[in-house]
Amino acid sequence: MRRNIFTLLLMFFALSAGAQQIKQEVIASSGGYNVASGNTISISWTLGETIIPTFTSQDGSIVLTHGFQQKIVITTVEENLVNPVKITVFPNPASEIANVEFETPTDTEVTIFLVSNQGSLVKTIQIPSGTLIKEINMQDLPSGIYYLRLVKGKLVNVYKVVKL
Repeated sequence: MRRNIFTLLLMFFALSAGAQQIKQEVIASSGGYNVASGNTISISWTLGETIIPTFTSQDGSIVLTHGFQQKIVITTVEENLVNPVKITVFPNPASEIANVEFETPTDTEVTIFLVSNQGSLVKTIQIPSGTLIKEINMQDLPSGIYYLRLVKGKLVNVYKVVKL
């Protein structure tokens, strides 16, 4: 009988230990508490919170998130209404000549800046309006990675070209 009671008590303690709930804790490297003048608004904060609530204004223009898993919120600072320059760069990798082919003839002048992988300007090429394809001579350049930075007014496109 004693043995049965001991076994029952042991099972009870084992089950109750397994049924414990883990409290949510904040492990933070920093934090603070501020009260606005007049005690109308108070805010407490920590860095590294594990709770991730999100608050959105009624019109959806303001999103407030905190914690380590924030949603990605992209805000447009300036809308660029200029039509993008659609081009194809071939062959890529290139050994001697890289061709820049425009989907439609350019309606304005386009400037190409050929930039090395270290960020130094290697060449500047002016392309007149009405151009459909432009060859870029890369024979005199050492092998490596280069970037074609096309500038058309306010629009800037960057393309990577590998020189063999």
